[in-house]
Amino acid sequence: MNTATLYCCPHVECKHTPLEESAGSLRCKNGHIFPYAAGTEVPIFACEDEDANEYALEDAANIHDNALRWVFNTFGSDEDTLRRSLIARLQLSKGMKILVTGAGAGNDLPYIAEHLGKDGVIYAQDIAKQMLLAGVERCSAQLDALGVEVHFSASDATNLPFSDNVFDAAYHFGGLNLFPDIRKGIAEMNRVVKSGGRIVISDEGAAPWLKQSEYGKMLINNNPLYLYDAPLDLLPETASSVNLSWEVGNCFYVIDFVVSDDLPPLNIDVPHLGKRGGSIRKRYFGQLEGVDPSLRDKVYAEAEKQGVSRVEFLESLLKKAV
Repeated sequence: MNTATLYCCPHVECKHTPLEESAGSLRCKNGHIFPYAAGTEVPIFACEDEDANEYALEDAANIHDNALRWVFNTFGSDEDTLRRSLIARLQLSKGMKILVTGAGAGNDLPYIAEHLGKDGVIYAQDIAKQMLLAGVERCSAQLDALGVEVHFSASDATNLPFSDNVFDAAYHFGGLNLFPDIRKGIAEMNRVVKSGGRIVISDEGAAPWLKQSEYGKMLINNNPLYLYDAPLDLLPETASSVNLSWEVGNCFYVIDFVVSDDLPPLNIDVPHLGKRGGSIRKRYFGQLEGVDPSLRDKVYAEAEKQGVSRVEFLESLLKKAV
Protein backbone atom coordinates (compact mmCIF):
# COMPACT_ATOMS: atom_id res chain seq x y z
CA MET A 1 0.00 0.00 0.00
CA ASN A 2 1.26 3.48 -0.82
CA THR A 3 1.85 5.42 2.39
CA ALA A 4 -0.24 8.27 1.01
CA THR A 5 -3.40 6.23 0.41
CA LEU A 6 -4.87 6.94 3.86
CA TYR A 7 -3.05 10.08 4.94
CA CYS A 8 -4.92 13.30 4.25
CA CYS A 9 -4.17 16.95 4.85
CA PRO A 10 -5.22 17.94 8.38
CA HIS A 11 -5.60 21.65 7.53
CA VAL A 12 -9.24 22.65 7.91
CA GLU A 13 -9.48 24.37 4.55
CA CYS A 14 -8.27 21.23 2.76
CA LYS A 15 -11.13 19.08 4.06
CA HIS A 16 -8.96 15.97 4.27
CA THR A 17 -7.52 16.17 0.78
CA PRO A 18 -5.53 12.98 0.02
CA LEU A 19 -1.75 13.39 0.13
CA GLU A 20 0.81 12.28 -2.41
CA GLU A 21 4.46 11.42 -1.92
CA SER A 22 6.85 14.06 -3.24
CA ALA A 23 10.60 14.45 -2.67
CA GLY A 24 10.82 12.77 0.73
CA SER A 25 7.59 14.27 2.03
CA LEU A 26 3.83 14.17 1.68
CA ARG A 27 2.14 17.04 -0.13
CA CYS A 28 -1.45 18.10 -0.72
CA LYS A 29 -2.78 19.82 -3.83
CA ASN A 30 -2.99 23.10 -1.90
CA GLY A 31 0.74 23.10 -1.28
CA HIS A 32 0.93 21.92 2.34
CA ILE A 33 4.06 19.83 2.85
CA PHE A 34 4.68 17.26 5.58
CA PRO A 35 8.30 16.06 5.69
CA TYR A 36 9.44 12.64 6.80
CA ALA A 37 11.49 12.43 9.99
CA ALA A 38 15.16 12.15 9.03
CA GLY A 39 16.10 8.67 7.85
CA THR A 40 12.54 7.34 8.12
CA GLU A 41 9.23 7.17 6.27
CA VAL A 42 7.42 8.71 9.23
CA PRO A 43 5.54 11.86 8.16
CA ILE A 44 5.48 14.73 10.61
CA PHE A 45 2.10 16.45 10.68
CA ALA A 46 2.58 17.90 14.17
CA CYS A 47 4.90 17.32 17.09
CA GLU A 48 5.48 18.69 20.56
CA ASP A 49 8.27 21.08 21.39
CA GLU A 50 11.32 19.27 22.69
CA ASP A 51 10.80 20.75 26.16
CA ALA A 52 7.02 20.22 26.27
CA ASN A 53 7.13 17.30 28.73
CA GLU A 54 9.04 14.13 29.52
CA TYR A 55 7.57 12.34 26.49
CA ALA A 56 9.20 14.83 24.14
CA LEU A 57 12.70 14.18 25.49
CA GLU A 58 15.22 12.13 23.53
CA ASP A 59 15.18 9.43 26.23
CA ALA A 60 11.38 9.51 26.45
CA ALA A 61 10.84 5.81 25.76
CA ASN A 62 13.10 4.70 28.61
CA ILE A 63 11.49 7.22 30.97
CA HIS A 64 8.09 5.84 30.01
CA ASP A 65 9.27 2.24 30.47
CA ASN A 66 10.46 3.06 33.99
CA ALA A 67 7.11 4.66 34.82
CA LEU A 68 5.23 1.61 33.52
CA ARG A 69 7.37 -0.78 35.54
CA TRP A 70 6.59 1.27 38.64
CA VAL A 71 2.85 1.04 37.91
CA PHE A 72 2.78 -2.71 37.41
CA ASN A 73 5.09 -3.40 40.36
CA THR A 74 3.10 -1.09 42.63
CA PHE A 75 -0.27 -2.64 41.79
CA GLY A 76 0.95 -6.20 41.43
CA SER A 77 -0.44 -6.34 37.89
CA ASP A 78 0.84 -8.20 34.85
CA GLU A 79 1.43 -5.95 31.84
CA ASP A 80 1.04 -8.72 29.27
CA THR A 81 -2.31 -9.82 30.72
CA LEU A 82 -3.61 -6.25 30.89
CA ARG A 83 -2.69 -5.34 27.32
CA ARG A 84 -4.20 -8.54 25.95
CA SER A 85 -7.37 -7.94 27.96
CA LEU A 86 -7.79 -4.36 26.72
CA ILE A 87 -7.09 -5.23 23.09
CA ALA A 88 -9.57 -8.12 23.27
CA ARG A 89 -12.30 -5.51 23.71
CA LEU A 90 -11.67 -4.33 20.15
CA GLN A 91 -12.94 -7.71 18.89
CA LEU A 92 -10.36 -7.72 16.10
CA SER A 93 -10.28 -10.09 13.17
CA LYS A 94 -7.95 -10.81 10.26
CA GLY A 95 -7.41 -8.10 7.69
CA MET A 96 -8.74 -5.19 9.73
CA LYS A 97 -7.38 -1.67 9.48
CA ILE A 98 -6.68 -0.27 12.97
CA LEU A 99 -5.78 3.16 14.31
CA VAL A 100 -3.74 3.51 17.51
CA THR A 101 -3.65 7.03 18.95
CA GLY A 102 -1.04 8.03 21.49
CA ALA A 103 0.91 4.94 20.47
CA GLY A 104 4.04 6.09 22.28
CA ALA A 105 6.86 3.59 21.94
CA GLY A 106 4.53 1.05 20.36
CA ASN A 107 4.11 -1.32 23.31
CA ASP A 108 0.61 -2.35 22.20
CA LEU A 109 1.33 -2.80 18.50
CA PRO A 110 2.62 -6.41 18.54
CA TYR A 111 -0.43 -7.48 20.56
CA ILE A 112 -2.74 -5.87 18.01
CA ALA A 113 -0.77 -7.29 15.08
CA GLU A 114 -1.25 -10.84 16.37
CA HIS A 115 -4.99 -10.51 15.67
CA LEU A 116 -4.74 -9.01 12.19
CA GLY A 117 -2.77 -11.45 10.06
CA LYS A 118 -0.84 -10.64 6.90
CA ASP A 119 -3.62 -8.51 5.40
CA GLY A 120 -3.98 -6.34 8.51
CA VAL A 121 -2.91 -2.69 8.66
CA ILE A 122 -2.01 -0.54 11.66
CA TYR A 123 -1.68 3.23 11.67
CA ALA A 124 0.09 4.39 14.85
CA GLN A 125 0.33 8.05 15.75
CA ASP A 126 1.73 10.14 18.59
CA ILE A 127 2.49 13.82 18.90
CA ALA A 128 5.63 13.03 20.92
CA LYS A 129 8.05 12.48 18.03
CA GLN A 130 10.89 11.05 20.14
CA MET A 131 8.61 8.45 21.69
CA LEU A 132 7.18 7.54 18.31
CA LEU A 133 10.56 7.15 16.64
CA ALA A 134 11.64 4.88 19.49
CA GLY A 135 8.56 2.81 18.72
CA VAL A 136 9.54 2.58 15.06
CA GLU A 137 12.97 1.32 16.05
CA ARG A 138 11.66 -1.12 18.64
CA CYS A 139 8.68 -2.61 16.83
CA SER A 140 9.34 -2.56 13.11
CA ALA A 141 11.24 -5.86 12.89
CA GLN A 142 8.71 -7.73 15.02
CA LEU A 143 5.76 -6.30 13.12
CA ASP A 144 7.41 -7.13 9.77
CA ALA A 145 7.85 -10.70 10.98
CA LEU A 146 4.14 -10.87 11.75
CA GLY A 147 3.43 -9.63 8.23
CA VAL A 148 1.27 -6.70 9.33
CA GLU A 149 1.58 -3.43 7.44
CA VAL A 150 2.33 -0.59 9.87
CA HIS A 151 2.49 3.17 9.30
CA PHE A 152 3.72 5.63 11.92
CA SER A 153 3.06 9.37 11.98
CA ALA A 154 3.92 12.23 14.28
CA SER A 155 0.53 13.90 14.42
CA ASP A 156 -2.09 15.49 16.61
CA ALA A 157 -4.73 13.07 17.91
CA THR A 158 -7.20 15.96 18.14
CA ASN A 159 -6.72 16.69 14.42
CA LEU A 160 -6.06 13.38 12.74
CA PRO A 161 -4.70 13.29 9.16
CA PHE A 162 -7.35 10.86 7.90
CA SER A 163 -10.70 10.98 6.13
CA ASP A 164 -13.93 9.90 7.77
CA ASN A 165 -14.83 6.23 8.23
CA VAL A 166 -11.55 4.63 7.14
CA PHE A 167 -10.67 2.39 10.12
CA ASP A 168 -12.33 -0.73 11.48
CA ALA A 169 -11.41 0.13 15.08
CA ALA A 170 -9.38 2.58 17.17
CA TYR A 171 -7.40 2.06 20.36
CA HIS A 172 -5.86 4.34 22.96
CA PHE A 173 -4.06 3.37 26.17
CA GLY A 174 -2.48 6.13 28.23
CA GLY A 175 -2.14 9.82 27.44
CA LEU A 176 -5.76 10.90 26.91
CA ASN A 177 -5.75 12.89 30.16
CA LEU A 178 -2.98 15.08 28.75
CA PHE A 179 -4.80 15.92 25.51
CA PRO A 180 -5.47 19.67 25.19
CA ASP A 181 -9.06 18.80 24.25
CA ILE A 182 -10.17 15.35 25.43
CA ARG A 183 -13.60 15.63 23.82
CA LYS A 184 -11.99 16.43 20.45
CA GLY A 185 -9.56 13.52 20.82
CA ILE A 186 -12.43 11.08 21.34
CA ALA A 187 -14.48 12.72 18.58
CA GLU A 188 -11.62 12.33 16.11
CA MET A 189 -11.32 8.61 16.83
CA ASN A 190 -15.07 8.34 16.39
CA ARG A 191 -14.91 10.29 13.11
CA VAL A 192 -12.34 8.07 11.42
CA VAL A 193 -13.82 4.71 12.51
CA LYS A 194 -16.54 3.10 10.41
CA SER A 195 -20.03 2.70 11.80
CA GLY A 196 -20.14 -0.57 13.73
CA GLY A 197 -16.44 -0.39 14.60
CA ARG A 198 -15.23 -0.42 18.18
CA ILE A 199 -13.20 2.13 20.13
CA VAL A 200 -11.31 1.37 23.34
CA ILE A 201 -9.80 4.13 25.47
CA SER A 202 -8.03 3.83 28.81
CA ASP A 203 -6.00 6.10 31.08
CA GLU A 204 -5.29 6.91 34.70
CA GLY A 205 -8.34 7.73 36.80
CA ALA A 206 -9.27 6.13 40.10
CA ALA A 207 -12.75 4.67 40.49
CA PRO A 208 -15.17 7.08 42.23
CA TRP A 209 -15.47 4.96 45.37
CA LEU A 210 -11.71 5.19 45.94
CA LYS A 211 -11.10 8.91 45.59
CA GLN A 212 -12.08 9.84 49.14
CA SER A 213 -10.47 6.77 50.69
CA GLU A 214 -6.96 6.80 52.10
CA TYR A 215 -5.98 4.35 49.36
CA GLY A 216 -7.12 6.82 46.72
CA LYS A 217 -5.74 9.89 48.46
CA MET A 218 -2.26 8.31 48.67
CA LEU A 219 -2.31 7.58 44.95
CA ILE A 220 -3.64 11.01 43.98
CA ASN A 221 -1.00 12.65 46.17
CA ASN A 222 1.63 10.62 44.32
CA ASN A 223 0.16 11.24 40.85
CA PRO A 224 -2.63 13.83 40.35
CA LEU A 225 -3.71 12.08 37.13
CA TYR A 226 -5.51 9.50 39.29
CA LEU A 227 -7.94 12.29 40.14
CA TYR A 228 -9.31 12.25 36.57
CA ASP A 229 -12.82 10.94 35.98
CA ALA A 230 -13.66 8.53 33.19
CA PRO A 231 -14.81 10.93 30.42
CA LEU A 232 -18.19 9.37 29.76
CA ASP A 233 -19.71 12.82 29.37
CA LEU A 234 -17.32 13.50 26.48
CA LEU A 235 -18.36 10.55 24.31
CA PRO A 236 -20.21 11.29 21.07
CA GLU A 237 -23.98 11.24 21.54
CA THR A 238 -24.24 8.43 18.99
CA ALA A 239 -21.95 6.08 20.95
CA SER A 240 -23.64 2.72 21.52
CA SER A 241 -23.01 -0.41 23.60
CA VAL A 242 -20.90 1.65 26.01
CA ASN A 243 -18.98 -0.19 28.73
CA LEU A 244 -17.01 1.28 31.63
CA SER A 245 -14.71 -0.58 33.98
CA TRP A 246 -11.51 -0.08 35.94
CA GLU A 247 -8.23 -2.00 35.84
CA VAL A 248 -4.87 -1.91 37.67
CA GLY A 249 -6.01 -1.50 41.25
CA ASN A 250 -9.20 0.17 39.99
CA CYS A 251 -7.05 3.18 39.06
CA PHE A 252 -7.19 3.04 35.25
CA TYR A 253 -10.59 3.59 33.66
CA VAL A 254 -11.46 1.66 30.50
CA ILE A 255 -14.23 2.74 28.15
CA ASP A 256 -15.24 0.82 25.07
CA PHE A 257 -18.07 1.61 22.70
CA VAL A 258 -19.40 0.92 19.24
CA VAL A 259 -19.36 3.72 16.65
CA SER A 260 -22.75 4.59 15.19
CA ASP A 261 -24.01 7.19 12.74
CA ASP A 262 -27.37 7.46 14.46
CA LEU A 263 -28.87 8.14 17.85
CA PRO A 264 -30.82 5.29 19.48
CA PRO A 265 -34.33 4.93 18.05
CA LEU A 266 -36.78 7.31 19.71
CA ASN A 267 -40.44 7.96 18.96
CA ILE A 268 -41.16 11.32 20.58
CA ASP A 269 -44.85 11.22 19.63
CA VAL A 270 -46.00 8.28 21.76
CA PRO A 271 -48.76 9.75 23.97
CA HIS A 272 -48.52 9.54 27.76
CA LEU A 273 -51.49 8.19 29.68
CA GLY A 274 -52.48 9.84 32.94
CA LYS A 275 -53.25 13.27 34.33
CA ARG A 276 -50.51 15.18 32.54
CA GLY A 277 -50.77 13.56 29.11
CA GLY A 278 -48.92 14.89 26.09
CA SER A 279 -45.79 13.32 24.57
CA ILE A 280 -42.06 13.91 24.61
CA ARG A 281 -42.43 16.32 21.68
CA LYS A 282 -45.25 18.29 23.28
CA ARG A 283 -43.61 18.44 26.71
CA TYR A 284 -40.26 19.57 25.30
CA PHE A 285 -41.06 21.71 22.25
CA GLY A 286 -44.56 22.87 23.21
CA GLN A 287 -43.94 24.58 26.53
CA LEU A 288 -45.93 27.80 27.07
CA GLU A 289 -45.38 30.84 29.26
CA GLY A 290 -46.13 30.63 32.97
CA VAL A 291 -49.54 31.54 34.40
CA ASP A 292 -50.85 32.47 37.81
CA PRO A 293 -50.57 29.39 40.08
CA SER A 294 -54.19 29.67 41.21
CA LEU A 295 -55.34 29.71 37.58
CA ARG A 296 -53.13 26.72 36.82
CA ASP A 297 -54.73 24.79 39.68
CA LYS A 298 -58.21 25.61 38.39
CA VAL A 299 -57.27 24.39 34.92
CA TYR A 300 -55.87 21.14 36.30
CA ALA A 301 -58.97 20.62 38.41
CA GLU A 302 -61.28 21.22 35.44
CA ALA A 303 -59.30 18.78 33.28
CA GLU A 304 -59.62 16.13 35.95
CA LYS A 305 -63.31 16.85 36.28
CA GLN A 306 -63.78 16.36 32.53
CA GLY A 307 -61.74 13.15 32.60
CA VAL A 308 -59.08 14.33 30.15
CA SER A 309 -55.35 14.91 30.48
CA ARG A 310 -54.02 18.37 31.25
CA VAL A 311 -52.36 18.63 27.85
CA GLU A 312 -55.49 17.56 26.04
CA PHE A 313 -57.59 20.09 27.99
CA LEU A 314 -55.14 22.94 27.40
CA GLU A 315 -54.91 22.12 23.70
CA SER A 316 -58.68 22.23 23.38
CA LEU A 317 -58.80 25.66 25.03
CA LEU A 318 -56.02 27.02 22.86
CA LYS A 319 -57.54 25.71 19.65
CA LYS A 320 -60.78 27.50 20.46
CA ALA A 321 -58.89 30.71 21.22
CA VAL A 322 -56.79 30.79 18.04
